[in-house]
Amino acid sequence: MIRKLASILFAVAVTATASASVPPEVRARITADTVLIGDRFSIEIAIEKDMMQVIGLPDVAQSLAKGGMEVLYESPLDTVRTEGRQQTLTKTYELTSFTAGSFDLGRFPILYGDKNVTDTLYSAEPLHIVVNTFPVDTDNSTIYDIKAPEETPLLVEEFSGYVMWTFMGALLVAAVALLVRRWISSRGRSVREDGTPVPYIPPHVRAIEDLETLHNQKLWQSGRTKAYYTGLTDIVRTYINGRYGVNAMEMTSDEIMRAVAPMPLDEKDRRGLRDILRTADLVKFAKHTPDADENESLYYAAYYFVEDTKELPQEDAEETEEDNGDGSK
Repeated sequence: MIRKLASILFAVAVTATASASVPPEVRARITADTVLIGDRFSIEIAIEKDMMQVIGLPDVAQSLAKGGMEVLYESPLDTVRTEGRQQTLTKTYELTSFTAGSFDLGRFPILYGDKNVTDTLYSAEPLHIVVNTFPVDTDNSTIYDIKAPEETPLLVEEFSGYVMWTFMGALLVAAVALLVRRWISSRGRSVREDGTPVPYIPPHVRAIEDLETLHNQKLWQSGRTKAYYTGLTDIVRTYINGRYGVNAMEMTSDEIMRAVAPMPLDEKDRRGLRDILRTADLVKFAKHTPDADENESLYYAAYYFVEDTKELPQEDAEETEEDNGDGSK
């Protein structure tokens, strides 16, 4: 019994050693040996090997490209059959060629490794493909030169769309620039010729400076009473616009008084504003000529109107509210 078992184990070992020593078998074929230029054809690879043997496939795309071939697709190496220790592996390459001619691709190689053995194995039959081009009957065909481009008239429809979009783009840019300019102006700023904003000056500071400039011009003293009152009201209107956001430059005197009615003004300042606007209207439209005392008093009414209603810095405004609340000052 022991001898029989030993004989069986020896036979199995010899069989395994023998099967492992047989190198893999490589088979390769081309599905069509003659094609037209640009057509597709396939190279099908089949490998019979022992499951313990290791194989590797070379990068055939580079070598085929040198021969005028282009690999369009290659399938993964797939195991299609297994019997005991034997395996059958397959792989397919789909190719095309845009060069006519007869191509010898040689025998397909694989890399083989088994224990301490490393070798390159080849398919039994070499691969060969013929790529034909379309026949041209030069005897019955006439070859013409490339036709030059035709000269056609320029139509309005070809550029009218560009003109319309360019015009609309220019309008949009102009509208944005106008809005930006108005926004800057509404914040009491102006824009220089180069488009850069002038440093911000508070409305009351600008108004006081303009009033002092007007006073130094001595317009009414030289008989230019109308110019004096025009300048005086323009300064007041501009100040109201910057201080309260009221577009006083486009309003009548009555409209200005109605606009400032809900504002917390002292009665003295409200009365002074009304006197300035009313007297200016009489001078400009009724040829009224105020005396020197009235001219001076209305100048100071404008001056104190600006001083009494100017916007205080945040810290000064808080201190004023505290003083008014406790009545200590």
